[in-house]
Amino acid sequence: MVTVVLSPRSEQKRQQILQAAGELFCEQGYAISMDAIAVKAQVSKQTVYSHFKTKDELFETCIKAKCSENQLDGRLIDDPRPIREVLCDFAFSFQSMLLTKEAQHTYKTAISQRDSHPQLAKVYLSAGPKATADMLADYIQYFIDKGVLNVPIPVHEAAMQLLLMWHGRIVYWSYLGESNGETEEERRTYLNSCVDLFLAGYEVKA
Repeated sequence: MVTVVLSPRSEQKRQQILQAAGELFCEQGYAISMDAIAVKAQVSKQTVYSHFKTKDELFETCIKAKCSENQLDGRLIDDPRPIREVLCDFAFSFQSMLLTKEAQHTYKTAISQRDSHPQLAKVYLSAGPKATADMLADYIQYFIDKGVLNVPIPVHEAAMQLLLMWHGRIVYWSYLGESNGETEEERRTYLNSCVDLFLAGYEVKA
């Protein structure tokens, strides 16, 4: 595969297009026109098409970029703290990320196109949820290998158990435009209890 190196000016234009397209896709959905994207990006439509041949390609690139922006950084395995402490902190960061407007808009936009553009949902799953699940699964596997955890189900299923528990009521309410009024302390109490439940089931007893 040939890697195309853009000039600083061309790269700036590309970023302007991605920024504008990302905002418009979130605000108005996939029906937004390339003309509107060009206007918001302050570039010509020809410039938009010189970087992205189709709206599908632009939308896919936006989804990947948004998922990357919202992705939790770092490898959990590199954190030397006790497993419970790491998981509790990661749980709060994960849930906080899900509650951001950008993360929710990206999810809703991908879902809205699942019938007409199913490949976009696949892009979202790969760049977002799957990447997070893979990172958590690697962390769980590390402690399985060390003899700290005994997980009788596939490690990715164990990772999904945690991730789905960590959504909590607050995330589902928020996705429907409602707030359940949970405080940060209440959120942490719930998330920590999810971790404790997980460890109670899978941690090797001394």
